[in-house]
Amino acid sequence: MGTIAAVAVAAVLVLALPGGAQAFRCGSGLVKIGDTTGKVLIECGSPTYKEGAGTKTKEKTVKIEKTKEKPVERKTTRGSSRKVQRWFYNCGEHDFLYILTFEGGVLTKEETQGYGKGKSDCEGAR
Repeated sequence: MGTIAAVAVAAVLVLALPGGAQAFRCGSGLVKIGDTTGKVLIECGSPTYKEGAGTKTKEKTVKIEKTKEKPVERKTTRGSSRKVQRWFYNCGEHDFLYILTFEGGVLTKEETQGYGKGKSDCEGAR
């Protein structure tokens, strides 16, 4: 009975991990949110398909105070821009099509989009 309780406690602890603990397994490689494009290429090899998804710009709110008037706030697009890319990995007909989103060369999101087709491209770097 002690073994069952230990396994149950371990399962609860694993399920209690924050949602940011997602990882993508490709062959023997494993990548996670926060990894760079270089690490993903080393671990997983080239994706099935890449697409540019534009740029993401952080807007900065600037307060401008004038004498005898209320402070005026305005949004400017001054700030940092980061290139956004989406990499698609077709993991075959028995697994999913994975989409990895990179902002400024860093993995920020992992999602699936239905089942893959044909042979798997998720066997890791060759």
